[in-house]
Amino acid sequence: MKLATLFLLAASHLSAQTQTPIVLDGQYSLRTDETSLQLIGEHVCFAPDKAQWGRLPRPAAKHDAWFCFANDAEARKLLRVPVRQPDNCGWQARARIIIDTYQPYLQEGDGHDMARLASVDKVAQPNAIACE
Repeated sequence: MKLATLFLLAASHLSAQTQTPIVLDGQYSLRTDETSLQLIGEHVCFAPDKAQWGRLPRPAAKHDAWFCFANDAEARKLLRVPVRQPDNCGWQARARIIIDTYQPYLQEGDGHDMARLASVDKVAQPNAIACE
């Protein structure tokens, strides 16, 4: 095997294991516009504040740090995400969360990082995302 392949396999294995809990402040979103549904699906995702990107166990990247929750149904309950409404294109709110597993997406192409939401310290009232 090539060294790069071994590195990717090792990184993937390590990142999928339970890790030390990480506290993050940022914004969750559930986007239901057509483009988002095609790219991400109907998943709740989280964008940590830029100052906290270094807390995530991921290789240095040129793109913004964000991830979706591996335990999506539980994340919706813990974050109190409202049900889908026909008059908007999703929901977003500021939150302080704790994740206990993080898996960076290391392959080329479409994909995104995943994390397991362990708990929510606080979450603001959600705002509807307007459709464009």
